[in-house]
Amino acid sequence: MNALPPVIATVGGGGTRLYPLTLSQPKPLVEICDTAIIAVLFRILARQGCRRFILGSKGSDNTLALSNYFKAGEGFFKRLGVDQHEEIGYQPQYDDRGSADSLRYCMSYFDINEEILVISGDNLIDIDLQKFIEFHRSHRAMLTVAVKELPPGESISQYGAAEIDSDQRILGFVEKPKEGTEPSRMINTAFYLFSPRILDVLRDMGDLARDIGGDLIPYLTENGCPVYGYPLQGYWVDIGTPERLLQASMNVLCGEVSHFSFRHQYRPHQWIHPTTLARIKRHLDSGEIKLRGNVSIGRNCRIEPGCTIENSHIGHTSMIERGVDIKNSMIMSFCNIMHGVQINRGVVGRHSTIGARSVLDADSQNNGNKSGRIPVVGENVILSKDSMVVPGTRVAQLKFSHMILATGKFLELGSDERNIYFAQK
Repeated sequence: MNALPPVIATVGGGGTRLYPLTLSQPKPLVEICDTAIIAVLFRILARQGCRRFILGSKGSDNTLALSNYFKAGEGFFKRLGVDQHEEIGYQPQYDDRGSADSLRYCMSYFDINEEILVISGDNLIDIDLQKFIEFHRSHRAMLTVAVKELPPGESISQYGAAEIDSDQRILGFVEKPKEGTEPSRMINTAFYLFSPRILDVLRDMGDLARDIGGDLIPYLTENGCPVYGYPLQGYWVDIGTPERLLQASMNVLCGEVSHFSFRHQYRPHQWIHPTTLARIKRHLDSGEIKLRGNVSIGRNCRIEPGCTIENSHIGHTSMIERGVDIKNSMIMSFCNIMHGVQINRGVVGRHSTIGARSVLDADSQNNGNKSGRIPVVGENVILSKDSMVVPGTRVAQLKFSHMILATGKFLELGSDERNIYFAQK
């Protein structure tokens, strides 16, 4: 048996809530500080001893992109200094009907007859795996769910709230309860450890086993199977929206995710790749470029004098022209931010150009941002000079208009010769 159980990552979702960042790539490959979400998660687990990973991906768009990213895993493990590992596996071409169906299929296909970790490919979690496994075994659980207490003031209506007894046994989940009706503030983080007996249960359920949260867990609890909740003490976030993606990035920069580490430290809480530092050091020394707070800057970037970067990440091979002010934001790789641009609490996708003197501001006083939503520019967008992207507005290439509006989840705010401007309903 492996030192730790094998890991199956369920990565079949369409990622519509993260539009426009997922229009041309799967949600698990959206980056946090130059690293794909799924790679951050795998790295957290691999550093604690996990050596076998299987991606339960659905559809060619997900599977091909993920297999191109990880391949067999040699590069991933080499960067971690891990020599003894198994090749990363991928779900074969199979039209699964949900996460539970994918779990059954992958366990059978890859001949897994031991405990199995099942994770969601779009979550960021900081967990002590050894303690989690010890809890599972000591309770002789069929399933252990990592549950997280939601802080006061945060809406529980988008989560599954656990009905749980004093021994941490889960009696059921109430999905998306109205505020004040929830059985507890402990929510399902979609991080699971299953007993090997689960494969027999899945076979018995047959076509009834589609979704883990919607079908499998209710079946287990209703039939008296031992299902327990492990109270998660570390960091967790469901990266389902651009706002949460930005939040996760800021949390990583602040050091709140203990298993995420940066290289190439320049000053305390500031990291600059040596290839970029060689380009800009004289401007840093003279004060012509100002870095404030927690900042990371990737490789081969060009940053001109007169720029201020505060509590932000700049992706690799990006160009930041003179007089740019970036605060509390994430600029992904290959971006071109032209002179005089101001970005405050915004996200700019890969290979995009923000025209001169444009403003992306989540705290625009003229628009009043009670929703907490942020401005988001998608991938490969060319934003005209003097543009204003207000809170909650998302920008994508015009060619994606039908794809965006066909979801029924977004309102078209307008368009120009290149782009569509839209917002969540």
